[in-house]
Amino acid sequence: MKKYLFYVMPMLVVLGIISCSSSDSDEMENIEPPTSNENPLPSKRTTYDDDIKAIFESQCLQCHNNPPTQGAPMALSTYSEVIAAINNGRDVIGRVNTAVTRNVMPPTGRLPQETVTIILDWEADGFLEK
Repeated sequence: MKKYLFYVMPMLVVLGIISCSSSDSDEMENIEPPTSNENPLPSKRTTYDDDIKAIFESQCLQCHNNPPTQGAPMALSTYSEVIAAINNGRDVIGRVNTAVTRNVMPPTGRLPQETVTIILDWEADGFLEK
């Protein structure tokens, strides 16, 4: 019995280490969000009406409508509601820009980088409505 444990225990330890390796982690995707506070699209003036409203309508209103559904904590169906959520520390921009899959919005998966860049440009331009 001791001889059996002598061989089995090291194999279990090795298997445990291999199964917990970070390369198989579902916490991070291979997407690096921008870390700079610079304007991502300096030659473009991004506004809610022209650019952001359509993104929120297609990606957020399934849950963040007025009234919110499916456990969403706030509505994001108008410019005023989006700005209120941003100003109240709801981390709207951070949840869209994160590479951590468990906190990303929308919950179906991270938006394409082009879309995230437009949202980050809107932030850099000062969250303009029109």
